[in-house]
Amino acid sequence: MKRYRCDDCGSTSHVCVTEGLYEAEARRHRNIAHAGLIPDGERAIVEPMSRFLYVPRGQVIATMLLGLVMVGAAFVR
Repeated sequence: MKRYRCDDCGSTSHVCVTEGLYEAEARRHRNIAHAGLIPDGERAIVEPMSRFLYVPRGQVIATMLLGLVMVGAAFVR
């Protein structure tokens, strides 16, 4: 996962999950902000892949409780 960063104008894109989305974002920014030219300060910011361990504890607990409620509801029927 990457973010497109242009240091010339100080803008950063949202996270692009594929290489194709990253290239499209770079091309869109060049066309809109720089008339199709490649700015000197453009770069890719590599974002670390998220893992289960990086999910907030409250979200993990809520997901597990929801799963238990759904399984319990299936047994009650």
